[in-house]
Amino acid sequence: MRKNWIAVDEVSAKPYKESVALFREYINPGLVALLDMGEYTSIQPQSAQGATIIDSNGRELLDFVSSYGALNLGHNHPKVKAAILEVLGENRVDLSKELLSPYAACLAHNLSLLTPGTLDRFYFCNSGTEAVEAALKLAARYFKGKRPQFIYAENSLHGKTLGSLSVTGGQRLREFFPLLPGKTVPYGDAAALEILLKNNPSEGGDSVAAVILEPIQGEAGVIVPPAGYLRQVRELCTRYGVLLILDEIQTGMCRTGTFFACEYEEVVPDLLVIAKSLGGGLASIGATIATTKVFETAYDNPHDCLVQTSTFGGRTSSCAAAMAALEVYEQEDLSQRAKTLGERLLAGLEAIREKYPDWIRAVRGRGLMVGIEFNEQIVDQAKYLPAKIPGLKNVLKEHLPGMVAAALLKQFGILGTLMLNNRSVLRVYPPLIITETEIDYFLTSLDTLLSQGPKELVKNRVNHAIGSAGLKFITPWTSSFLKKK
Repeated sequence: MRKNWIAVDEVSAKPYKESVALFREYINPGLVALLDMGEYTSIQPQSAQGATIIDSNGRELLDFVSSYGALNLGHNHPKVKAAILEVLGENRVDLSKELLSPYAACLAHNLSLLTPGTLDRFYFCNSGTEAVEAALKLAARYFKGKRPQFIYAENSLHGKTLGSLSVTGGQRLREFFPLLPGKTVPYGDAAALEILLKNNPSEGGDSVAAVILEPIQGEAGVIVPPAGYLRQVRELCTRYGVLLILDEIQTGMCRTGTFFACEYEEVVPDLLVIAKSLGGGLASIGATIATTKVFETAYDNPHDCLVQTSTFGGRTSSCAAAMAALEVYEQEDLSQRAKTLGERLLAGLEAIREKYPDWIRAVRGRGLMVGIEFNEQIVDQAKYLPAKIPGLKNVLKEHLPGMVAAALLKQFGILGTLMLNNRSVLRVYPPLIITETEIDYFLTSLDTLLSQGPKELVKNRVNHAIGSAGLKFITPWTSSFLKKK
């Protein structure tokens, strides 16, 4: 071995601070600095089961992030883990692109029993952004390349590869990248969408291949559309001959109280994309699901069968994990569980909002996909600015939910985080196997934290941030924030 080589069996015994230093040196120093300000880098994850992560000191942490919705079944679900180990233990062919996988075929069959309408053609890949890419390409081929544009919603997030980023709202993520042509509409505004679709061919209907939407916008802050919105969008797409793509990467797999969120309004899209919790939290797998008509129009002969493929997409171990996960969702009726527990969570949060109106603007969600929108003006009440750092107050306001999440972690052992496209919202995505007792603990903890007032929250976060990251990092960050404003 080369000098200083680290063997795989040495990693678990390595001091965690050394691993943090390696992450900072070789991967993403900005991310390490950001996590350090919330004291996340002081926690060494040791093991995890269900909704609980255990650190190296034996402290239990309650996971209310679920890796942004990838852990609907929690950590290391035994049935999913057993399915993977069985496949690998029996030395099944896990990866061969020339030999068809029976597990991929059977996974597609089982999914076809769960998808609404005639969504029964499947492409398996490794992630959500790949699934979106495949859906955009399929829509473009459906119209033989004659419709180059896509319509997407403001503040949406569909992925960070170039095609997916092209239909993602928010300039911060899109800046400096060459993107596909498209137009944005306000989310939840069917009238605005119709104006675009009925415009002249060079500006609207005849140049648009598809409309892509999230049934509930996740990273925008858990934005639930007005009742009937998805049905209106479906009708408009049908009327103007445009495909409808629904992104269920976060909302799918029972998260919102139905297996797919589009079932809430009985809407059937032309294309549906899923990922995250499809693999049960243990396998990286995504899927693009199309109607037979759309799929066969785009890829209707052997000449085109290799246009859209993925080396690791549909591998045996990932498909076995997904099959096991689907069995758990069905057998344990996790859609109903998410609906029931979500009602309990939302009712509790609404009571807290009424108790602390200066702290919380709104509580939104469906099922166990919930967002708490904080009022950044509460920072003004803290009256705690220990150093003359340009833009510090504005940064604190933008990251108020992040400070709340850090305090929940430090004081109560609850893992939380904010949203990518809406920094005023705290993400509340517990695993669907969460218990009533654990939900009540989260509610009590949040209540206790807010009762302490904003001064201690701001003081603790600022002092730790300056002490850990130092002015060398804080000052240019806040200064750049001022310039962007």
